Amino acid sequence: MSPEAKAQVRAAFVAAGRRLLATKNSEGYSLRAVAAAAGYSPGTIYQYFSDQRDLLFAIREQDMLEATIELERIAEAEPDTETRVRKLLLGAMRYWLDHFDHFETLFALAPSMQIVRSGDGVAFGRSAVVERAYAVFERAVGAFLQEHATPDIGCKAAVDCLLAAVHGMIWFPHATRTMDWTKTEPMIGMVIDAVLTSWKRAGTGGKREGAGGK
Repeated sequence: MSPEAKAQVRAAFVAAGRRLLATKNSEGYSLRAVAAAAGYSPGTIYQYFSDQRDLLFAIREQDMLEATIELERIAEAEPDTETRVRKLLLGAMRYWLDHFDHFETLFALAPSMQIVRSGDGVAFGRSAVVERAYAVFERAVGAFLQEHATPDIGCKAAVDCLLAAVHGMIWFPHATRTMDWTKTEPMIGMVIDAVLTSWKRAGTGGKREGAGGK
């Protein structure tokens, strides 16, 4: 089998595994079930993945990579630091809503399914693709803070706050659908505006105080 054909078979297993996770979460998720869903024998899938956690790592790695490429494109296209942060966070929201099955495999699995490591023993949250994704936000938020805010606002805490807020507002309305929620994009936009404005005010206040003390 050619490398291209092998890549297609592997991609079929990743896609089938994601579909099973999206519809059944951890129930019914096994290499045998994924092989059947992809139309291959159990023996074939074991040529590509040693166990179901190995496949899960591959699914999550692929989903995060695709999202990261889109986020990098958004960030690189916007020169203004404040607009870049807004577009990046709203772009992330739109991407995850358009690829909600990817969102679920990355952020909404049961805790027992979240603890996934590569063959080298690297936890998914510490993997190169996750660090690459986080770095997109770190660069954008860091540039915004350097231009607009005080040094008291740490970049990591700022990134963590924004990511947690956006991801929470994607997931929470989905998890409590019997409630009458505000539409996701305006809700997230409101929070982004409030947070960035407050950080800008803190920066302006700090600069005024510094200027007055001279």
